[in-house]
Amino acid sequence: MSAPALIGVAAFRGAYTARHVQLGEAPEVLVPLLRRIWTDTFDRDTDAMAAALLARPWLQLAVNPKPRRWDQHPPVPGVGYPTATGHDTLWRGSLRENVDGPVEWLYLLHLNHRRLVVYEATVHGRWLRHSAHHLDPVEDLFVTAPALDDSGSEMTVCTVCGAADEIDHVEVPSLAGYGNDTITSCNRCGSLIATSPTLGDHLVRKPWPPPAPTTDGASGSTA
Repeated sequence: MSAPALIGVAAFRGAYTARHVQLGEAPEVLVPLLRRIWTDTFDRDTDAMAAALLARPWLQLAVNPKPRRWDQHPPVPGVGYPTATGHDTLWRGSLRENVDGPVEWLYLLHLNHRRLVVYEATVHGRWLRHSAHHLDPVEDLFVTAPALDDSGSEMTVCTVCGAADEIDHVEVPSLAGYGNDTITSCNRCGSLIATSPTLGDHLVRKPWPPPAPTTDGASGSTA
């Protein structure tokens, strides 16, 4: 179901610049779409993609937008449909500020890391970090997969060792004064990703299978 969203670029200390997407989507729909736009339209050039997204406000994003006779503005190939409202103001804000207006999702590109961080608006009118995604899904450490039974629920899988639902997540208020510090780790292999509003993301992939333990020899080196 479509929901109003903001999409833009993260800046220093929680600041961001974004454009409004009138018919936005939840992450399970928009994250795969943005990955396709990044790959198919911009050939993995994150800066070019960010510039195009910030160039105008949007009605809806789409990889292959088709001209429609009722649209007042032609679609932007490989990106989507511009809005026809005439509202052409860049949305400049901070994650520490209250959510202004009827917006449900915030998608921020981190250009240096080629990552997309998603925030959701809470009932208290504040941004809450929802999830983080590499634009290249191969680089994701933890992914969501369908359950193996018919329960309908999903499970979190480690892409290093394949452990399912053996993932710990710890989240505490950040010492930066806004946002949260988080650590998500695999109980089987020890791979983890730590995030901080000030330091960004730190990802550790442990070797798998783990290396065999070494035993010290009885004698040292010989001449």
